[in-house]
Amino acid sequence: MLRHLRSERGVTLVELMVVVAIIAIIAAIAVTIFQDLQKKAKLGADQGSVGAMRSAVALYYGKANGLFPSTVTSLSTLTTPAPSWNCGAPSYDSNNGKVTYTFTIGTC
Repeated sequence: MLRHLRSERGVTLVELMVVVAIIAIIAAIAVTIFQDLQKKAKLGADQGSVGAMRSAVALYYGKANGLFPSTVTSLSTLTTPAPSWNCGAPSYDSNNGKVTYTFTIGTC
């Protein structure tokens, strides 16, 4: 009886090899899918960049009365820098006891 219980507890080498083979097949499928997703993501990013350049050239064409940009630096006329904020010094209002900050557009 004891000998019969002992043989049922363990895992045979064949069962272990089958499990490892199944995991290897699943991993191979996952790796190929992941590589395809990376290629598609890079392609999508490139298409987005080309679309942005196409829009910039179209805006330049419209602003320059039908002329295309002669250099890449001439496209910089379409971009405007983001405003930076001028951080004013805090002021204390003695009437209500509040500290106020003033912000204006300019350099900080």
